[in-house]
Amino acid sequence: MTWKKALPELCTSGVSDAARYFFLLFWFFGPALAGLYCAVKVGGTTGAVLCGAGATAVGYFAAPIIGAFGTIMATAVGFAGWLVVTVIILIKNGRVLKENPFSTLWLLAGIGASVSLMTWRIYSPQIKKDKAVYAKWKKEQEQNGDPLAEQKQRAAMLMQARVENYSAQAADEYGEEEIPEEVREAA
Repeated sequence: MTWKKALPELCTSGVSDAARYFFLLFWFFGPALAGLYCAVKVGGTTGAVLCGAGATAVGYFAAPIIGAFGTIMATAVGFAGWLVVTVIILIKNGRVLKENPFSTLWLLAGIGASVSLMTWRIYSPQIKKDKAVYAKWKKEQEQNGDPLAEQKQRAAMLMQARVENYSAQAADEYGEEEIPEEVREAA
């Protein structure tokens, strides 16, 4: 596992957290966005001032309702984001929960806390461990030589032997001067 491979989960959790915090501050962002929308639709300086004043008044008098709506939406969006990221982690990389016992705790803590923090804390130890395993494997490959190169060399030698054998059979069968062109090309 690398940070590059963990990037989709981190981005998904970041978007989920951003939406969650947007709704947590909906008592502010709700009237502000409504005022901005009104100012764009109405246009002009007077319209912008009236829309701003109307949004401020709505924000002041409807703050309890807007705050309750924002809290409910923040909880729903946060839980949905946690669920999506958890399912992605379990499908793509379920071994992370088996190898690190604290990952399960971070997974459960992500319900109430930041999903981005949860994802980072789950992947961070695994990425460190995988880097160490990869470095060890690479060192062993350097010491033992490249088995893939040896395999390629053996395959090339086998092909060369087959070509020579085929050429010898064709020469025996047709004689040196009578070898057809397609047999020469095949060899």
